[in-house]
Amino acid sequence: MHRYRKLVILTASYGDGHLQVSRTLKDMFARLGYPSVKIIDLFQEAHPFLNAVARFAYLRSPAFSALGFDYYGWSYYFTRNLNQAGALAKGINRLGVRRLIDVVREEDPAALVLTFPFGGIAEKLREQMIAIPIFTVITDFGLHNRWLHTDPERFYVATDELKQRLIERGVRPERIAISGIPVREDFAEAAPACRTAPRSILVLAGAHGLLPEMGPMIMKLLQIPEARVTIVCGKNDKLKRVLEEAFGRERRVRLLGYVHELHRLMRKAACVVTKAGGIRLSEAICLGAPILIYRPFPGQERENALYLEEKGAAFVSHRIEELKEQAERLLDDPSARKQTLESLRSLDYGQAAHTIAADILRTIRARAPIGGQIAYEA
Repeated sequence: MHRYRKLVILTASYGDGHLQVSRTLKDMFARLGYPSVKIIDLFQEAHPFLNAVARFAYLRSPAFSALGFDYYGWSYYFTRNLNQAGALAKGINRLGVRRLIDVVREEDPAALVLTFPFGGIAEKLREQMIAIPIFTVITDFGLHNRWLHTDPERFYVATDELKQRLIERGVRPERIAISGIPVREDFAEAAPACRTAPRSILVLAGAHGLLPEMGPMIMKLLQIPEARVTIVCGKNDKLKRVLEEAFGRERRVRLLGYVHELHRLMRKAACVVTKAGGIRLSEAICLGAPILIYRPFPGQERENALYLEEKGAAFVSHRIEELKEQAERLLDDPSARKQTLESLRSLDYGQAAHTIAADILRTIRARAPIGGQIAYEA
């Protein structure tokens, strides 16, 4: 009987994206024959109260941003080019260090995989004379210096442009792999888009959809001739109730709560209105679903939106009328639709989770002292 040395994935629960990528990678490691993987929410374990406060502030930031109090966007851009040697970076990077050292000593992992930018980790491990490979999976299309501060053996990035930005910051090219961003198996292995609802607009409101915006947005989209609008409210029951009161009798509106097979809806829709999280955008890219982004939140979502807009893979709007015009163009202009689909295909790197997991396993097996094995007898 063999007992595998664990792989430890360090993540954070600010939003669902980082945790979702972690679970996707864990599933892929198991599919590749390496089942011993543990996911740890490092800040939650190290500082549960501070983590709860930070998570609350993050989840509420879109609502405050709409009111003009954009504390999250300000903090993102203020720290974007943060120098690791500075006092602020050192203070941030100190959070969770004691728990990190405990985790490494308790679990004795074969490697650490980061799906959240825990800066300073490699430095702290070196100070403790702990030699362990670190791999960092960047979950956005833009670069924040906190990802750089993780100082891993290898970065996994979404695009060639992101690779070039890392090289400009001093990272050696051989330490960077262009993998794409890992998405769930249902999205990564879905059949090509089948647009069986050519006039259907899918709106992914999510658990934290901005309530005041949704009603006017739906009314405006319904002005498009023969358009049908499906709204996925996720676990936001309040939003679903409000929209049912307003549109319950509208035959061209379909309201859904939490959906288990979201990839099927995205495959069928003519276009998808969504927030600009790196994982959600990557899911749309994998499915070849034309993307409409309305008022991206400042920070990494704005950077993601601007990148995809520049590549011709998404339309970004800041007014509801502008959103309606973009949706109508995708529905009615074959050439615009064709160009958008081609841009989406250019960004699809295929099986990102498989690429990353297989590369990590190859690397740590090559370093194993005897016969390339990373399992040992229990």
